Amino acid sequence: MKNLVIVGSGMSAMKVVDEVLKIDPLMYQITIIGEEKVLPYNRIMLSPVLAGEKDFEDIKTHDEFYFSQNNITFKPGCLVSSIDRFNKSILLTNENASYSVAYDRLVICTGSKPFILPLPGKTLEGVVSFRDIYDVEYMQSKVGQAKKVAVIGTGLLGLEAANGLNELGFDVTVIGNMDSIMHIQLDASSGSLLQKVLEQKSIKFKLGTITNKIIGTNTVKALKFEDETAMDVDMVVMSVGIIPEDSLAKAAGLHTDRGIIVGDTMMTSDPAIYSVGECIKHRGMSYGLVAPLFEQARVCAEQVCEVSHHMYTGSDISTKLKISGVDVFSAGEFDNLEDEVMCSKDHALNTRKRLSIRGNKLVGAVLFGDSTDGLFYFDLIKKETDITSIRKTLLFGDINIDDSSAGAKGVEKMAEDEQVCGCMGVTKGDIVMAVAGGCDTFEALQEETGCATGCGGCTSVAKQIFSFVSGAEILNKDALCDCTKHSTEEVRKYIRALDEVVSVNDVRSALDFDNTCKACGAAINYYLSSQFNEAYVHNDDERPHNEKMHANKQRDGTYSIVPQMQGGLTTPKELKALADVAVKYEVPTIKVTGGQRIDLLGIPKENLNDMWDEMTEAGMEAGYAYGKATRTCKSCVGIDHCMMGTQDSMGLAIKMEDAVWSHFMPHKFKMGVSGCPRNCAEVTIKDFGVICTEKGYEIHVAGACGIRTKACLKDRFFETEEEVIEYLKAFVQLYRIEANYLERVMHFEERVGLDYIQSKLKTPSMIKHYAGLLPKTIKNPWETTGHRRSA
Repeated sequence: MKNLVIVGSGMSAMKVVDEVLKIDPLMYQITIIGEEKVLPYNRIMLSPVLAGEKDFEDIKTHDEFYFSQNNITFKPGCLVSSIDRFNKSILLTNENASYSVAYDRLVICTGSKPFILPLPGKTLEGVVSFRDIYDVEYMQSKVGQAKKVAVIGTGLLGLEAANGLNELGFDVTVIGNMDSIMHIQLDASSGSLLQKVLEQKSIKFKLGTITNKIIGTNTVKALKFEDETAMDVDMVVMSVGIIPEDSLAKAAGLHTDRGIIVGDTMMTSDPAIYSVGECIKHRGMSYGLVAPLFEQARVCAEQVCEVSHHMYTGSDISTKLKISGVDVFSAGEFDNLEDEVMCSKDHALNTRKRLSIRGNKLVGAVLFGDSTDGLFYFDLIKKETDITSIRKTLLFGDINIDDSSAGAKGVEKMAEDEQVCGCMGVTKGDIVMAVAGGCDTFEALQEETGCATGCGGCTSVAKQIFSFVSGAEILNKDALCDCTKHSTEEVRKYIRALDEVVSVNDVRSALDFDNTCKACGAAINYYLSSQFNEAYVHNDDERPHNEKMHANKQRDGTYSIVPQMQGGLTTPKELKALADVAVKYEVPTIKVTGGQRIDLLGIPKENLNDMWDEMTEAGMEAGYAYGKATRTCKSCVGIDHCMMGTQDSMGLAIKMEDAVWSHFMPHKFKMGVSGCPRNCAEVTIKDFGVICTEKGYEIHVAGACGIRTKACLKDRFFETEEEVIEYLKAFVQLYRIEANYLERVMHFEERVGLDYIQSKLKTPSMIKHYAGLLPKTIKNPWETTGHRRSA
């Protein structure tokens, strides 16, 4: 068996592997070299990870099972030091050693590196790019430390970084040297509309500005601009472009010119070496979008498998995106001042179209707010169609297609190789093949192809194609999972109506589930546990892994544990016990969390139970940092210690934790108490927060730990601690029984409305009713952990 070595584990590299396996899975022993220490992931989805909307697990594209199933050797955390073209081998270096790997065919997918402006101060702590998961983790680590962030760059990545940082609660300013944003994809007017949408989310802009210095001693303190003005900042995110990473190829003597030069077969100047992705230059062009890279990967895979069906001759580029919830489409040229321009705008719907015409041919289109006609205009641009006969109606799109026929006539006319999903490079033909291969639901299609799993801008067209090809109707309601047609609300209401304890599988059977999966298992398990409380025994096989283990699994396979410290308070005895346990079990990392707790990280699974035994003996219990459960109640020092304090914030925080402690919830539930309106405990960005005043207690709900994009809503005011505790218990119980599983408080409030919540908790008797329904749960899971010794 021949050896195929792939240098790189990014999206283009993995697409080459996927395509090779489709063509001939037995032709090569495949080795993948990844410089990053993690599994391959979708870089397009880094923005939602940054914002906290997705976890890293959600954006992984290939897991260990994939490599094992296909007999692929995956080497993460390795650097290719050199290529020996004469002996057809590469030299690998990792943390431990250097060694050679032989190849018959080598594919270089080294991608690109971010361009960092050559400014004084660029190496200061706090200057970061937005390129990989490590950048995201760095930015997230600054929550609660850095406040003001400058994003230099007004392109797509810069705006995504700005949006994600804004969702995390940072004060974000976007800085650019042009007078409009996304000027490559959008004309100035459309860019201005998008800017207004982002400004409504509290993102600031400083355009037409050139940065000439980053100020600071060890860390970033300010930015200085060409006009001699300055701006205080705590972090600077650079997003001003990318540079093809061709240094490995250049050192090996391959033909490079600000990118690895390849032909139409993706072959480099060495016939045994191919290259794909952002690292290449093809016919003078380099591409940064996924769709062209996937086209290159298909051609490359055919070449290395010696079944050449296609050549890569370049890509027609259109951009179809969803930015901060706004559909955006652009294609062709739109900045030639001599072109004729057609333009329309709907102020009520905030949509805009701008068409550029040259010689009775459409040469450019920019759509803002509604991209439905994007494919129609792109087809006219690509085919250089004479528009004389349709000029009068061109602004209305394809008038032969109405809503009822869009799923048939519109997509029927699309060519098989026409791109549908720009994020994942999915064509109409890919969707047709997936349906023919057995994808009978749109969700199955998404899982098979990745279509409509990126920005979501292609969802409507993808659904039209799926419906046309399969004849299946797209359900308007969101099913709980692929195992059922029942919605989340329907499943939840069925369980809430039960009088007797049943099992997860009993519910599936009663509601005619077609299958079982982790999503429905975890949801049903939660609904049953919150319905029957202590009478229901959790089904560990249906729980999220961390809840089953009562510890947070880390990236390297070890675990972290966080003991409860009510109100952030501890004692010398507890600190000594923690220190003794940490020394005894050689805990490598101990960290103070943002919720005022102590986190022990890097613990092997086999040590968990013994460490819990010792902590329990010292009087400590689980802090539930691993679960969809009541988490911490953060507090300031309050009236006993602070000159500004008005009430006993630490004492109230302890009482609040006691009142609702150890309950599993639809999602994590965080609380906070600030002893005065200065709000040092940042309670307005908690799920439930209390601000103490001279006259009593102000209640805030649905702040959701900084990822809410508007000010959280003030809910109630009470005069005594007892009233606060009673209302907290009532609010928690209402959330437990009426929210959908995995629905954060902020999303619950957005779905049902604050008025609805107030109507349920309107009077003292109604508050008392719901508070009385909340059971008192006092189990310490660290005392009942034997079943995990063999997990």
